[in-house]
Amino acid sequence: MAMIYIAILFFTLLAGEVKNLKISVLSLIPHCLFIVIAVFTIAYINEISSLYLIGTVDLLVRAILMPVFLFKCLKNRVETEEKPSISLPLSIALSIVVLSVGYHFIEIFKTSQLHQVLSSFPCGLTLFIYGLYLLLSKKDMVKMIISFFIIENGIHFLIISMIPHMSKLIEILLTFNFIVAVLFFVYLTVRLNEVFVQEEIKKFKESKSQRTNNET
Repeated sequence: MAMIYIAILFFTLLAGEVKNLKISVLSLIPHCLFIVIAVFTIAYINEISSLYLIGTVDLLVRAILMPVFLFKCLKNRVETEEKPSISLPLSIALSIVVLSVGYHFIEIFKTSQLHQVLSSFPCGLTLFIYGLYLLLSKKDMVKMIISFFIIENGIHFLIISMIPHMSKLIEILLTFNFIVAVLFFVYLTVRLNEVFVQEEIKKFKESKSQRTNNET
């Protein structure tokens, strides 16, 4: 399981720090696929049948639909991330610290204090913290949506880690969290697409007006 969580964190780092937005969105696909693998593995090891359904839905929505929505938005804008509030080298260094050191210490805390929760807890909390960091440090709208997505994945993992002890309630919370997250991300991507289209129309009108003035 540890290698699966390390793979999730690695592709999370790529999604958060790569300047090229297409590569950043592409990194979300293996990020989510490893989340699906982790959910199925947890279901198998702990014999929790409801997680198989959750993993299947995660595969459809997180690994397929959300990247498709984001790629649709990228059609109407440049592919390079807007300049973040933190320089790229410093941001990469901070990201490595948050993801690697954070996960390490949360894993130690979970092992010593939270024996009752599943193995997804340290990874989930690390994703949540890292997503918040990205949200504060990024100015690009696509990167901000990616940050929300990483935060939601972290919450998803945290809830899954509690399933054996609050089974019915947690399953209801998972379903509710999933529906709200999907609707929220669809709304964000649609609105983002509208904003980009309006920006392109504005630029087109400005360039046309400028050409007209030059001709006169």
